[in-house]
Amino acid sequence: MQINGMNIFMGAYAERIKNGLDQRTISISKEKTEEATAYVEKALNSSVFQNQGVKVSISKEGMDLLCSEEGFQKMKQDGADLFIKNEIQKKVNAKDKNPDDPFWENTTNQWLVFSEMLYNNGFYTGMTDEEVDQFEDTLAHITYGMDCLSRSQPQYIMGMDVRPIREKYKFFQSESEAITGLESSVAALRYLSDRLLPEEYREGFNQLIDRYYQHNNEVISEYDNPMEAISRVIAGMHSDKNFYFRRSSEYKYTLRLSMIEKSEQEKKAYRQGLQILFEKLKNNGNDTSIWEQIKEYFQNYSTDNSDHDGFRNYVYDEAQYLFSHMKNCWSRLFALGINGTT
Repeated sequence: MQINGMNIFMGAYAERIKNGLDQRTISISKEKTEEATAYVEKALNSSVFQNQGVKVSISKEGMDLLCSEEGFQKMKQDGADLFIKNEIQKKVNAKDKNPDDPFWENTTNQWLVFSEMLYNNGFYTGMTDEEVDQFEDTLAHITYGMDCLSRSQPQYIMGMDVRPIREKYKFFQSESEAITGLESSVAALRYLSDRLLPEEYREGFNQLIDRYYQHNNEVISEYDNPMEAISRVIAGMHSDKNFYFRRSSEYKYTLRLSMIEKSEQEKKAYRQGLQILFEKLKNNGNDTSIWEQIKEYFQNYSTDNSDHDGFRNYVYDEAQYLFSHMKNCWSRLFALGINGTT
C-alpha cells in the first residue's frame, strides 16, 4: 500500500482493508454518538482505573471529533505516520545486514516476506477476504516462533507486530527449543508449498524458504539467552557435582542444563533427525505417535540422553509452550488444505 508516497506492505488482507477504508466516509447520528460516548466512558472508567483513583471523562467536543469525518481522517493520518516511522526504523536497523536477505527488514514479521511475494505474483486474486485472512494467519503462525526469537534480541527488533498471535511463547528460548521450532516451521513451509500452492508459485516460494532457513540459523548462532548465561556462571563456580544434587529440583535441573554443551556436529545431526520426523508428520498428518517421537528425540538431545525421569520431564515442561504452538500450527496447516483455501 502507498502511505504518504511510501510503499509499505503489511499483508494482502491489510491491503484489502485499506482499500475499503480509503473509500469510506463517516456519518454518525446523534443517538449513535451518545451511545458511543457512554460506551467509551464506561470502558475508561473500568475498575482498572478506579482502583488507581483515576476518573476519566470525555468532553462533548472531544466525542464529536472522535465520531466525525474529521476525527476518522485524523486517526487514519496518525496511523499512517506511525507506519512510516516504523518502516524507516526497519531500514535503519537492517542497513548493515546482508542486502540479499529480505528477512532482515522483517525479522519479527517474517511471514510478510512470503506473503508479499505471493501478492506481487497474483496469488490472492480470486480469493475471498476470509480466505486471504486465513492463509496469512497460517503463514504468521508458521513463522511466529522465529519472530519471537528475534524479538528477544535487542539488535533484531525491527518494527511492530503486524499480525499479533494470541499464544503464549517463552521470551528467552533455549537453543534446543529454537532449533526445534525452526525445523518445524521450515517443514511446515515446505508442506504448504508442496501441497497447497499452485505450481507456478513454488519455485519463488521455495527459494524464500531456503533464505528463511539461512537467516534464522544465523540468528540462532548469535543468540544469547541471558538466563542460560547466568546459569553457566553459577555452574562454573561449583566444581563439586554433589552441589547440584543438593539443590531444589528446578534449580538443579537448570544448572545441569547449563553444563551441557553441543558441538556443531551434534547440532547438525539433531537437525537432520528432526527433518526426518517432520517429514513423517507431513506424510501422515497430525499423528500423535509421531509427536511422541519428536518429544522423546527432543528430550534425548536436550538432556544429553539422560535417563533421569525428573530431568527429562523438566526439559519437556519448559518446552510445553513450543510443543503446544507446533501442534496448533500444524493443525491449522492441515485444516487449510482440507478447506481448500487455495
